[in-house]
Amino acid sequence: MKQKIRLDTMTDIKKFVEVANRLPYRITLQDNDGHCVSARSIIGAMYSMEWSDIYCVSETDLSAYFIPWII
Repeated sequence: MKQKIRLDTMTDIKKFVEVANRLPYRITLQDNDGHCVSARSIIGAMYSMEWSDIYCVSETDLSAYFIPWII
């Protein structure tokens, strides 16, 4: 699954990372330039706020868990 998402505020980041940490899958945040960070990392998610596009990537379709952030 590769879903475009938005993380606009620290509240978005905290809630997103909390959800990611509850799931037993490898989940990353990626952009179009090859940057990649763990979706379980608050610092990584904060760094991703600087990217023009953010994608949540995993081998399993997890879109039902991340509905509030999918655009």
